[in-house]
Amino acid sequence: MPSTPSRRDALRFCGSAVAFSTAGCLGSPTDTTPVSNSDAEDRALAAEADHIRSRLENASCVDEWGLTSYTGVETEASVTDRTAEGIHVEVAHPYWYSTEEIEADVGSNARYVISERETRRADGDDVSPC
Repeated sequence: MPSTPSRRDALRFCGSAVAFSTAGCLGSPTDTTPVSNSDAEDRALAAEADHIRSRLENASCVDEWGLTSYTGVETEASVTDRTAEGIHVEVAHPYWYSTEEIEADVGSNARYVISERETRRADGDDVSPC
């Protein structure tokens, strides 16, 4: 009668597969393989635009604002690393705003971590005009 693999053998195989990064028995929740660098950069830029938009729309002192630059601040994104946590993307995004006291043309710098399921702002400039 053929022997059936034991639970210990199955776990040993799973552990070996994970150790050699050939496969995960349960799958990897932060697998970044399906996400290209270009897609990660696009997602990070869109997320930073949303972040700036939400901060400026909710700022009581801001009269007008926009997501462009009149002084040459450029929109840029660059993948800096790929880790088990996700794809790390550095972004720079211009914006301007005006209040009763000032008119500002500035930019925001931030770092995002992108996985197949998540876009997370890990750190960055504080966008607080008030």
